[in-house]
Parts: sequence; structure tokens; C-alpha cells
Amino acid sequence: MNTAALAAGYRLIAQLLLHPDDRDGATVASPGLDLDPAVGDSIEEFLADASCGSRDEYVQTLELSPPCPLYLGAYLFDEPTSCRGAGTSGRNAYMLELSGLYRHFGFEITGGELPDYLPALVDFLWLSLEHQDRDTIGLRRRLLQHYVLPALGPLSEALEKYHSPYVLLVRALAKIVVQDLQQMGDGPVWKPPPDESGSVASLHVLTETDDKTRIGRMLMEQMEVRP
Repeated sequence: MNTAALAAGYRLIAQLLLHPDDRDGATVASPGLDLDPAVGDSIEEFLADASCGSRDEYVQTLELSPPCPLYLGAYLFDEPTSCRGAGTSGRNAYMLELSGLYRHFGFEITGGELPDYLPALVDFLWLSLEHQDRDTIGLRRRLLQHYVLPALGPLSEALEKYHSPYVLLVRALAKIVVQDLQQMGDGPVWKPPPDESGSVASLHVLTETDDKTRIGRMLMEQMEVRP
């Protein structure tokens, strides 16, 4: 699969992962993809499912106190049990790294969403393909290998448990991610240097203080606990 096909696949899946009322009709109606048959078949099967455009299916499964949230950090890290824990949790550091990565590529999330919101992250994946000159040290490879692919398996299992058609999109996305990684060949993968304490530092060196405050606040709101 060439770069243009990867970008088109990511873009379509990003749109289909949005609420049905928020999808771009032109992108969904005329995808024009040249994908691996296994990927294309999963997307076509999703589009043929009667509930793929159901508002109730989307809200009940993915949005309102969802059993299958579209936040990848939920599948990679344990949920903090306190407000203080939210600010120092592995998920908080992970999202700070995502914020730094997005900023490095000139990508900005709108709408007040967290950096690990899957539709936004998939948008980043196709947009960053257009700026490969900014990825000489393997930042995208690190993102895909460590923060995307490991979360898609648990998300797929959760969706399958609830018999949701969105499992087809997640499976298609996982296949595109694997093909993206294969296309990178033997290129480098970025590894964070250790900080002064000897622990591994993240890309939060590229973020702003406001990001830390905003992400910590949004995590606490997701937890629905009082400070």
C-alpha cells in the first residue's frame, strides 16, 4: 500500500469513527481507496451494517459513559483513583507526549478533546504522512508501535463483546497500522532520553505548561470526581 492509500485509509476511518452526525458525507460516500483487500472488506462490511449510522449505537457504545471509550489511554493504563493520581499517572504522561508529538508535526486538536481520542489520533496519522521530513528520528514509528497498536487489541475485544459494528473499523485500522510500519522498513524509532532522576523522559519537553494543566483537568472531569 503506497503513502497516498495509507493516508486515504486513515482519513476514511477517522471520519467513520466520529458520531454519524459529524461525519463528512463526501469523504464517506466517495472514499476512492486502493487498500489491501482485507482492509477494504472490513470497511465495506461496516458500511453495509444497518447500525453503522445509528446515533443510538454510537452514543450507547462509544460516547455516554461508554463500555468501549474511544480514548486509547483507557486500554493502556490503569484508571487513576484520585485527582492527585490523575496528574501523575502514566496516562497523563502519555498524553503529554502525544501533545508534544502533535505540536512537532504542526497538528492541533480542536473541540477540547484529549490527545488520545482515537478519531483525532487517526487524523494525525494521515496528516503526518504529508510531513515525513519532520520525522527523521522515528517519532511516528514510536507512536504506532508503543501507543496505537497495543491499544487496538483491547478496544477490538471490548467492541466484539458488545457486538458492535465498530469492531470492523478497529480491525481495519490495525491492519493499516501494520502496513504503515512495514512501509517504514528499517528506519529509526525514537527513544526518549533518561531525565535527571534516571527515569525515561517523554516528549513533554515539546509541550507547554498549559497542556499539563488542561490534560490534568480533563482527566479529572472524565473520572467524575471532585478535586
